[in-house]
Amino acid sequence: MLELSFFLIYDLLKNHVSGTPRFWIRIISAFSGILFITIDLILARPCPKDMVVADMLFAAAVLAMYPCSFEKPVPALKTSFAIVLSGGLAILYGIILRSGKASFRAQATASAVALMIVVFISCFALTAARRFKGIRLFFRSMAVWHSMEDYSRFLYSMGFLGICVFFMCSVSVPGDAGQVLVLICGGFIAVMYALLYMKAISGRTFLMDKDTEERVKDIIKGNLRTSYIDKAEEDRKMNNLYRKIMDYMTEDQPYLDPSFCMNDLAEKVYSNKLYLSRTINILSGRNFRQFVNYHRVQYAMGLFRKDPRMKVGEAATLSGFNSGVSFNMAFKVNTGKTPSEWLQEYVMETRDRL
Repeated sequence: MLELSFFLIYDLLKNHVSGTPRFWIRIISAFSGILFITIDLILARPCPKDMVVADMLFAAAVLAMYPCSFEKPVPALKTSFAIVLSGGLAILYGIILRSGKASFRAQATASAVALMIVVFISCFALTAARRFKGIRLFFRSMAVWHSMEDYSRFLYSMGFLGICVFFMCSVSVPGDAGQVLVLICGGFIAVMYALLYMKAISGRTFLMDKDTEERVKDIIKGNLRTSYIDKAEEDRKMNNLYRKIMDYMTEDQPYLDPSFCMNDLAEKVYSNKLYLSRTINILSGRNFRQFVNYHRVQYAMGLFRKDPRMKVGEAATLSGFNSGVSFNMAFKVNTGKTPSEWLQEYVMETRDRL
């Protein structure tokens, strides 16, 4: 109860009521766990330890299905309702209708967890199916980071399912030995819940240290001047050329000209097109067009921050795009959202902070 209450209060104080689906998924997780435990304490006297651990499993199941940064959060929000509803109905059935025998309560609790596992695996399979249908996701500039998020969710989900199986085995063990195993399972799920909540609220994977994660993001986003160049083991000449490219792009902003091309950049940094293209490909992970569009999208985001009322078409023109269609495609490739979606989310977050 203390752990769930802590994360619930922490999230509310830090993010207030942001109204985003991701925020509500975290709140549903913590609140449903508190509600289940409270109901068990009131209706099942004395409340068995396995019921409390089962309640924590339901709360953790919601977070284990938390959407990655590139995924639409609405399906995950519906999943959280399905998991909470299935668990709540199953546990309430065992408590209210047939709470006479301890053995039956244990069976009802195990059955509830089994039902939750079925719902969880079904939702996980649907999420994976949606992921692999979106072929374009694999070719985005952020595909490496997206894969890391996917991999981390898979590992946490496998760990969570392992705890569920351990719990099911513990419930079937009679006497004090079973109670000890349930307590050990409770410790595991408490640690798992804390990791899942911090992962959800921070956007980290916790598979590597924070500096390494930031370095990976910098490499993907093309911000290599400050993170990768100093540590790079690539040819010094290539690093120096890339530094010149980044200085020119940042200070002169040539990408604001819709006609800006490889020849223009090659003339400014005194390099041939072949070597220039190879440098950009290796050190930014993008081809020239993607590299230019990345800077244009970053500039457009700055325009929206200065004037959220700016029209999308106007921002596209000011950022160097020839058409609204190319602007929308480049914006979604680099941010995972359309300009309108990103702007709406930014306005909501700004309003909440104020």
